[in-house]
Amino acid sequence: MRARLLIILMGATTFCSAGRAMAGPLSAEPLIGVAAEYTDNPALAVVGGRSESHEALLVNLPINYDLDQVHFALTPSVRYSDAPGYSSVTSDYYHLDARTELDDDFDVFSASAAFHRDSSLLYAGEVADGVGVRRDTSSADAYWQRRLNERLDFKLDVSTMRTLYDETTAVPTLLAYRYSSGLPMIEYAVDERTKFRIVGAIGRYYSLDHLTSSESKSLQLGYDRALNELWTVDVTAGYSRAVNAYDFYLFGFFYLGTIKSNENGTVFSATLSRQSERLVVNTTISRQLVPTGIDFLTRQDTVAASANFNLTERWTFDANASWNDNLTPDIGGGNTERRYYNVVLSALWHWTEQWQVSMSALRISQRFAAGLDERVVNPVSNGLSLQMAYHFHRTNQ
Repeated sequence: MRARLLIILMGATTFCSAGRAMAGPLSAEPLIGVAAEYTDNPALAVVGGRSESHEALLVNLPINYDLDQVHFALTPSVRYSDAPGYSSVTSDYYHLDARTELDDDFDVFSASAAFHRDSSLLYAGEVADGVGVRRDTSSADAYWQRRLNERLDFKLDVSTMRTLYDETTAVPTLLAYRYSSGLPMIEYAVDERTKFRIVGAIGRYYSLDHLTSSESKSLQLGYDRALNELWTVDVTAGYSRAVNAYDFYLFGFFYLGTIKSNENGTVFSATLSRQSERLVVNTTISRQLVPTGIDFLTRQDTVAASANFNLTERWTFDANASWNDNLTPDIGGGNTERRYYNVVLSALWHWTEQWQVSMSALRISQRFAAGLDERVVNPVSNGLSLQMAYHFHRTNQ
């Protein structure tokens, strides 16, 4: 496997390097690489976990079309490894993202679409008693910003997402679902450093078997402030109301009624950022209602931090950490709580202008109640990865 991956990498670099063309609005910046990975518990098994090592081929092919007021991007990305199935944090993924943007003096309009196939282990809370399954997600988003005057902007973001899980899993507790939302916003700039905004949101979440659903509404006030040349703060807070519904049937055919419950409370997000020439730091704390493949919308509390440090022109270091506490209402009352955290430390070395070598360490943990006795378990996975990638020069046509 290692020999095949190296042969593919060398052959692709030779082929693509020969494809240079004259400058034009259409451009591509391919990246192809190989990775060697070690993980002590890749399936996040509660008991009987065993270590594994794998090799993988990584391919990214971003294609861009840029004019003065029109921009388009198409980005396929693939990770193909020798780890079969999707019950591992080292599973394959296949991503396809597309985005277009139209700009003029008063309006900005963008639309995006995506299809992702990967493992549910990589998403906070989307585990079925700790078991990862294949996750297929298709999504679309439309965004419009209108400048009403020098200080006042109107923004509208509308999106929809459908997620399917592998139906052959032995633990069918994850539900295929669709989630659609709309977020109108009014933003007012007091001066160059300070902005206020009003944000509304409506959302509808329902399982594709049409048995469970959640409808949510929220209203929030926001404040942005550049504290100085380095530090900025962004705070949004408000109140959210959600109505959860469960339609129950006798023998799966005779409709007997609908059980409804309310999930009301505060929602918020606060971000503190520092940005200089060499160091970028972001810290965020938030509470939001999000879809996670469970019966209803999940109240997700998140604490996250990231740092990027450019030591030299050749060396870059990254650190990312996040902690999530997910609380989901159960049918008939009560709540189910799941916790998830991950930490990633990585270093990137620009060996040459086009060759890159990266090293990373990963730790993922899930905490949930399992079994009939609701015993709390906390499976953990630790991993190391070494990647070598060739970043092709931008080619234009």
